[in-house]
Amino acid sequence: MNTPFFPFNNKIHAGVVLGHLILVTVLGVALWGLHQTVNSFESVSHSAEVTNSLFRLFLNLKEAEEHQRGFLLSGESDFLTSYRKAVQDIQDDMAQLHSVSLKNDPLDSRLQEFNNMLQKRLALLQSVLDQFSTQGPPAVREAIIKGIGRNVMQEIQKFTLNMNQEASTSLHHLHSAAHDLESLTIQTMIVGIVLTLIIGLITLWKLRQDLLDRQQLERRVLEEAKMAEVSRLIGDISHDIKNMLTPAQMGMNLLEEELDEFFQRLPPATGVTTQQTQTLYKDVITMARRGTLRIQERVKEIADAVKGRSAPPHFTGCQLSEIIGNVLEALRLYGNESGVSLQHQGLETLPTIRADQQRLFNAFYNLVNNAIPEVPAGGSITITGKLTSDDKHILVNVKDTGRGMSSEVRDSLFTQNVVSRKSGGTGLGTKIVKDVVDVHGGTICVDSKEGQGTTFTVCLPKDGPLGSIA
Repeated sequence: MNTPFFPFNNKIHAGVVLGHLILVTVLGVALWGLHQTVNSFESVSHSAEVTNSLFRLFLNLKEAEEHQRGFLLSGESDFLTSYRKAVQDIQDDMAQLHSVSLKNDPLDSRLQEFNNMLQKRLALLQSVLDQFSTQGPPAVREAIIKGIGRNVMQEIQKFTLNMNQEASTSLHHLHSAAHDLESLTIQTMIVGIVLTLIIGLITLWKLRQDLLDRQQLERRVLEEAKMAEVSRLIGDISHDIKNMLTPAQMGMNLLEEELDEFFQRLPPATGVTTQQTQTLYKDVITMARRGTLRIQERVKEIADAVKGRSAPPHFTGCQLSEIIGNVLEALRLYGNESGVSLQHQGLETLPTIRADQQRLFNAFYNLVNNAIPEVPAGGSITITGKLTSDDKHILVNVKDTGRGMSSEVRDSLFTQNVVSRKSGGTGLGTKIVKDVVDVHGGTICVDSKEGQGTTFTVCLPKDGPLGSIA
């Protein structure tokens, strides 16, 4: 016979039943309190809406009076147009206010009284306009001086103020009642929840831990599976692109050689057209060659990013001078085409460093590759290195004479919101550099101002990251 998780007895059964009863009671009180609170807030909202509408109507009526008086005194039609618009707004607002009060008979009765006063005042305003049109300005000036309809406006103003005072009093009572009801509901819920939690706290805590552990495990397995599939797919795509670009590059080289031989065999008298054609094909081939080179660089960035995420680091003794020399050699053609000098100084004297050689190559490759298009022709990129005073770290500076960075670009480096300086760039190069430095337990910073070049400073521990194994 299986033993239950909890050894229930009559007292525990009674406690469970009592806990459920308390929970049901608390929920009932909470729902009732919520219902009452909602009703209170609806009443407050309704009262505020009615009061605001009354004030808006009163202000529109005052505006209609002012425009009517302006027309009577000046005869300008613009005042008459504004008057009619104000009257139409009054009629629309009154209709809307009537629709709001349909479910409240006492309020609807009072609003009907207000509407009668309002219509009476509008009729007086219209009668003065009619008198003006039939009898002329002298006949209405006396009406203006006598203040015909002023008592009606006073009644309307008094009605509006009374409604506002009643709404304020009602709002105060509603807030007091809502506060008392809220206090009662909260106290009841606290008592009920505490009593209920005492009964099931241990079981719920254990169940929550099991669910969290299972969710974390499932999420981790799912993420690893997705990353493995993405890595495989990107690796396949990168390999295919490189294979497709290789014959294109070879074809361009062969085409250039054939065209050079062909133009050499042409007689010198062929003229300017031949020279133009020769210049054009060289420009086209150069453009195509540079385009394929850029594609290869971008594919390499993607492949490096995937490899850096999927492959574990391998720390061995490395010479920075050799790694950086290989980087500069790989980018020498790109630098020459751009008119940028690539050089390193003082790296031969640096001691051996424990590092992942391929990752360091990727990092410095991306730093130099990103810097080349930012340096004008005739500029330079120089890599220097030195040992710190404590003999535990190596500082490597990658300095260029380029255009520098704006504060926006500089502050976004090594963050999720990195802004690429290259046209169409993805920011992957910066991410690769930061990931490599982090894997080695180092730091990286940048010093750059627009028009003054850029210097990246990489600090790497000479003996590798703490806990690394050769």
